[in-house]
Amino acid sequence: MTTTNPISRWRTFAGEWYGGDVVSPEAGRVRAAQIHAVARYSPLTMTANLINAAVVVAVVRQTANPWVLACWGIIVLTMVVATTRAWFLQRARKPRKTASVRAIRRATHHAAVLASIWALVPILWFRDIGLEGQLVIACLVTGMICAGGFALSTIPSAAYAYVTILALGAAYGLGETGNGYMLALTVLLSVYAAIVVRSVAGSAQLFRDQFLAEARLKERGEIIELLLNEFEQNSSDWLFETDTTFTVTSHSPRFAEVCGRSGESLAGVQLQGLAEPQGRAALDDKLARCEPFRDLDLRVNCHGTPRWWTLTAKPLYDEDSKLLGWRGVGSDVTEARQASEKVAWMARTDMLTGLPNRTRFRELAAMRLEIARRNGSSFALGCLDLDQFKTVNDTLGHPVGDALLTDVARELSHLAGEGVIFGRIGGDEFGMLVTDFARRGDVLALAQRIINEVGRSKVVRNARITIGTSIGIAFSSGESDTIDDLIRNADLALYRAKDAGRGTAVVFDDTMHREAEERRLLQEDLRLALDGGQLRIGYQPIVSVRQGDIIGFEALVRWHHPERGLLLPSTFIALAEETGLIESIGAWVLRQACSDAMTWPAHMRVAVNISPAQFGSAALLNHVAEALAASGLLPDRLELEITEALFMNHLAESDGFLRDMRALGVRIALDDFGTGFSSLGYLTRFPIQKLKIDRSFVSGATDFENRKAVVEAIVGIAKSLHFETTAEGVETAEDLAWVRSLGCDQAQGYHFSKALPIDHVGAFILGFGNGSADAPATTHAA
Repeated sequence: MTTTNPISRWRTFAGEWYGGDVVSPEAGRVRAAQIHAVARYSPLTMTANLINAAVVVAVVRQTANPWVLACWGIIVLTMVVATTRAWFLQRARKPRKTASVRAIRRATHHAAVLASIWALVPILWFRDIGLEGQLVIACLVTGMICAGGFALSTIPSAAYAYVTILALGAAYGLGETGNGYMLALTVLLSVYAAIVVRSVAGSAQLFRDQFLAEARLKERGEIIELLLNEFEQNSSDWLFETDTTFTVTSHSPRFAEVCGRSGESLAGVQLQGLAEPQGRAALDDKLARCEPFRDLDLRVNCHGTPRWWTLTAKPLYDEDSKLLGWRGVGSDVTEARQASEKVAWMARTDMLTGLPNRTRFRELAAMRLEIARRNGSSFALGCLDLDQFKTVNDTLGHPVGDALLTDVARELSHLAGEGVIFGRIGGDEFGMLVTDFARRGDVLALAQRIINEVGRSKVVRNARITIGTSIGIAFSSGESDTIDDLIRNADLALYRAKDAGRGTAVVFDDTMHREAEERRLLQEDLRLALDGGQLRIGYQPIVSVRQGDIIGFEALVRWHHPERGLLLPSTFIALAEETGLIESIGAWVLRQACSDAMTWPAHMRVAVNISPAQFGSAALLNHVAEALAASGLLPDRLELEITEALFMNHLAESDGFLRDMRALGVRIALDDFGTGFSSLGYLTRFPIQKLKIDRSFVSGATDFENRKAVVEAIVGIAKSLHFETTAEGVETAEDLAWVRSLGCDQAQGYHFSKALPIDHVGAFILGFGNGSADAPATTHAA
């Protein structure tokens, strides 16, 4: 429950008495309006006071004391003169917009003084004059109560004071007469005074409410006008009105500027006439239906310049619901529209080459395929891939690569036509759409022209570059083909073209899809092979040519597929590299090979091949160290075999890798030596312990004398650098005798054994050739 402070109650009462809410910010303006409303009647009320004073003097002069009557008359005259003078002075000044509570109090005091002067009339003289005189005075006082209350109604406190004082004076005068009717007259007088007071209260409240409403309405009107002026002067939008035919009748200046007619009137211009046909239909429909519309896009022509407008308008009706015209607002959205169209173009276009990007190319392919189906015409989709593009990026840098792509795109654009579309679908891969051709041979001929054009030597940023391109082509064969199917088929044909030696065009056939599906299934099976224990390691012996004893084994991984049987590394290692499984498989082979080697004699080593994908992994060093630590194998018993091509392609990584392996004590052998780049400078730079001579030089189809020269050269280099040599592919005793005569240190091949399961290695070691290097062992091979 809340309580009200007595002082607060008095302040609230005083605020209501002296002009309403004293807290509201509009109170000052309300008070000024109240005072101004009362002041307007000052000349009239003062004239009435003079006339009333003359009537009083005429009625009471026979009975009143002359001196008292004279003094009263002078006071009334002084009051009238002072009030009238103040009114004249106020007229010469600028009307005040606000007034204080003190001004209301002064007005109230003025009314109270005036009422007191007139209250003296019934008090002093009502009893002594005759009945006729009393009737005149009573009428005069009653009229002054009513008229004065009405004149002062805008200032409730002044009206209350005036009516109350005057009514009390009249009541006193009536009471002094002693007439029996005077009591009834007094009651009536009180009732009339109360009615006047109540009416004053209502009128004053109505005045305040009306004034505030008008003030706020005016303020809002000023704000709206200000906003409209700001809108017309600074906004890119404009206002307009039209007649029933949508012909302009009035408009803001901005409209003329947008139309290129600054300072001119557009009255009489029909807006439909400015619209281009493709956007006018929607506008005509809205106008015909007399429906309001919002943000209607309209393409217009302003003095030969195409522009985009957006219009919002509503119909205007009279009291009889008859259409008078339209009123609306327009905006020039040309820049926004152009920006939107540019964004849309960028979303569909390859920014480097200007060709359709992958998304747009697919959309175009879908549209062309649908048209081909409806018309029964031909359709082909091709995928082009640049050969040796990665080498350009790696050696000359990406800016040159980008410039080369731009040149290729320009060449392809020259070959494009009505039925041929090219697009860039990613990296150095381009797409080709061909429709409405008579024979498939026409598409193949176009592909050959592309190959010839792209394959020409080019000078790009002062660098001469020669690249090629491989193309895969898929022809639509029926209603069942989808764009996704055709893109997939063209990709498969592209892979076949690259495998076939590059620089050629290959047409998709169903066998490619079957092979791809088999490859995919094999990839899925490979993911399960490691955890399912399907991978096994076979160990092929490495034999000393001179001593004839086994010095170690090479670990060769095999996959025992539950359905396909034994799969050699050539079948699945590439898949493992593509799927990222090679790291897990390689780590497992290292751990297993080191663990198995611990069961062999202490002088025997185990050799493990390193895949290119493993070589690029930062985890290889950890895998090697963990395998050695877990098995307890001495590091010099582990030999890592790296192909010469891998070594040369990753020369920068090789330095750090070999340094790490040297720190561990692991041996390094170069596999397939002589088949790679053979830049012999690195042999003296890096710590390599062995060169493995590729089988093609030992038992290959190449001319014997040439093979002999190569092997002798490799053996000579190895002896000079204190490297060991291992001859691979020793199939017969004659091969063994030949490599021994050429000075090879070690031999490996089917003459000794195929790869052995780990559980056969022990028996093989015990029974190996009875100590003779010339006699092959008889064992079960893996």
